[in-house]
Amino acid sequence: MIKLIDLLKETAENKIAILIDGTSSAGKSMAAQILKAVPFYKATDPNQWVQIDSDHFGKGAEAEKRRLKHDHPNIKDWSKNNEEPGIVSGLYRKAGEDVPENPYEKEYLEKYEAGAIDARAWYMAKEYINGPWKKVIFDSINDDILKYVPNVKHILLHAPLPILFSNIGGRPKDDTRKIDMVLDQYLEKYEATASKPSENIGDPNTVLTKSGLEKLLSQHTTDQKYIDDFIKKLGITGNGNYYIKAKNIDPSKTIIINVDQESRNKKIAPAKLQQIFNKK
Repeated sequence: MIKLIDLLKETAENKIAILIDGTSSAGKSMAAQILKAVPFYKATDPNQWVQIDSDHFGKGAEAEKRRLKHDHPNIKDWSKNNEEPGIVSGLYRKAGEDVPENPYEKEYLEKYEAGAIDARAWYMAKEYINGPWKKVIFDSINDDILKYVPNVKHILLHAPLPILFSNIGGRPKDDTRKIDMVLDQYLEKYEATASKPSENIGDPNTVLTKSGLEKLLSQHTTDQKYIDDFIKKLGITGNGNYYIKAKNIDPSKTIIINVDQESRNKKIAPAKLQQIFNKK
C-alpha cells in the first residue's frame, strides 16, 4: 500500500502550502482576504488560492460528506452510524470493539498515540494530496497538519489578549465558541515572561500586569477562580510587567506574527503578513 507520506513527497514540489496557526478569534481569516482565497469546495480554478480548514472536516452534515469522500469504502457506513471520522476507527478496534477493516487507519495510528493528533489533519492532508489545488492555505488551531504535509510555511498568528477579547466580543450572536475554549487554546500556545521577548518568539509590544489582566478577564466572566487559574497557568505570579512568548517555538521553522491594534481597526493583515504573501 502506498503510504500518505510517499504521496506527499511526490506532490509537494508542485504546490505551495501555508499554515495559518493560532487560537480561534486570532484573525486567521485575514490571510484568505489578502489572497482572495476561497474554501476548496467552492473553488473553480486549481491555480487560485484555496483554504483547507480544520473546520471543513469538523462537525455537521456537510463536513461529514467531505470526510466520507476520503474515507475507505469499508468504513463509510461505520463512520456515518457512529458520527465519527473514519480515520479514527482503529482506536475503537484497539479498544476491542467490532469495527470493519479500514486500510487507512494505520496512517493515523502508526506514529501517534490516541488523542495526540487532531483527526481533521488527516482529511486536510488528503484533500491537499488528492485535490487539484496548487496554492493552499491551511487554517487550524493547531499545527498537526505539519505531521502529514512537509515543506509548509508555518505562520503563528498571535492576537494579544486585549485584541483577542475584543475579537471574541465581536462574534455573531449565533457563534457557539466559548471564551474559555479560546483561552484554553491560548494557554496551550503561549506563556508569560518577565523578560521582553524578541519579535521572532513573542510579543514585545504588549505589556501585561496581573491587575490589568484581572480587570480584562472580569469584563467577560464573573468566575473569580477561573480568572485566578488562567493568570496562574499563564505564568503571571507577581505585580510587575509581563510579556507573552510562544511556547517551544523554533524561529527557523515558524514565523510568529503579532496582530496590532491598527491592523485590527482597519481590518487588514499585519504588515509582516502582507510582506510574506506579497512574495508569493
